Amino acid sequence: MTIFTNLSQFITGWRFATFVIALCVFMTLILTAILLIPTSETGLGAFATDFKTWCFGYDPATGSFEWGYVAVMLLNPLILAAFVAIVWAQPIGRALQRRKWAMISTVGVALVVAGSMGASFVMLGPSKVEATQLPFPAERLRTELTPPTFELTDQTGERVSLDDFKGEVVLLTAIYASCHTACPTIMVQARRALNSLTEAQREDVTVVAVTLDPENDTPERLAEAAVAHQVEAPEWRLVTGEPDEVNRVLDEMSVSRRTNPDTGVIEHSNLFAVIDRDGKIAYRLTLGDRHDTWLSTAVRTLVNEKTELQAATADTRKRGESSAHK
Repeated sequence: MTIFTNLSQFITGWRFATFVIALCVFMTLILTAILLIPTSETGLGAFATDFKTWCFGYDPATGSFEWGYVAVMLLNPLILAAFVAIVWAQPIGRALQRRKWAMISTVGVALVVAGSMGASFVMLGPSKVEATQLPFPAERLRTELTPPTFELTDQTGERVSLDDFKGEVVLLTAIYASCHTACPTIMVQARRALNSLTEAQREDVTVVAVTLDPENDTPERLAEAAVAHQVEAPEWRLVTGEPDEVNRVLDEMSVSRRTNPDTGVIEHSNLFAVIDRDGKIAYRLTLGDRHDTWLSTAVRTLVNEKTELQAATADTRKRGESSAHK
């Protein structure tokens, strides 16, 4: 019983309350510091970029944030600290009068714990180094799979079919409008792939994102999602349709998915199917640092195939003209 008595006294006493309040404040300061760290491709900046993307709804392509996420992340610890301060006001007040140095030591312990947690975030966070060490194995990964056929409706109300993009490169993926977990990262990674191209190259690339939630994602909702992700047609086509038809397309894309019965969140695989100019799936990639780099290279490789083909055709034509002159 002594252990439980001591534990009860600790939880109801000023030390526990002081520790919790200090820890919440320090964690808020750490989160604020991460929010202000400049983004980069390596080191601390790379960690900050990934952390802000997942936790603050950050879009590296535009530098914008989902400020609702930011407010939740920063205010929640402060709200908890305020609640503890109110509930434990009397023991904290007595300690401030009689045991100031003991309180300072407790705050110091909270600082050490918060610092350790912050350091673990950085050490356990993803690194960009691995992505730069492995070159994109274009030939080894190349496939000639047939993508699903469909005719769905995009966010502008226009009908969309993959046949519309014959002779172009298509980045086919799957998201849904109310997704706040992996889908923003999917959009960011696709945007980075497009941003790696020249303006002329981008004219030959279209992103087609099939909804994972056809029961709720109307063209109007997808239009709102397009605005939130700062993308526009005709370069970005967010498509939906009858649930049976959309689910058939997703099944043929091999996108696994299930709705969590407790949260209502659609848990799904993250897929990029990069379709070449002949209408075949050339590469299948996913999220992550390595595939982030590979996706940009894959799209650029397929776009440049047109230039190589044109060069070969021009060379053949030139040889023919030379033979004719002789």
